[in-house]
Amino acid sequence: LVKLMGRHCGFIALHATLAARSVDLCLLPEMDVSLPRVLSYCMHLMKTKGHAVIVVAEGCGDTLLKSSGERDAGGNKKLADVGPWLRDQILS
Repeated sequence: LVKLMGRHCGFIALHATLAARSVDLCLLPEMDVSLPRVLSYCMHLMKTKGHAVIVVAEGCGDTLLKSSGERDAGGNKKLADVGPWLRDQILS
C-alpha cells in the first residue's frame, strides 16, 4: 500500500501508477470509490497473485474518510490519514 501526495488531485498518483506498470489498484480522490468493491478486489488479488500493489492518493483522506475540518498553519484543510485506515480495512 503506497500513499502518494497531491492533496485533492490524483495527478501524481495516476502518473506514478502508469510509470510503475506494476500497480494493481489506484484510488484517486476524483473517483467515486466503493470500499466493499475495493476490499473484494484486494482479496481476489491476494488469493490469485499472493500480493497486491495499491496506490492511494492523499486526497482520498477527504473522500473515503471525513476529515476534521481543521486547518494547518498555511490555511490548508488537514486531510485524514487514509494510508493506515485503508491498511486496517484491508487486513480486517
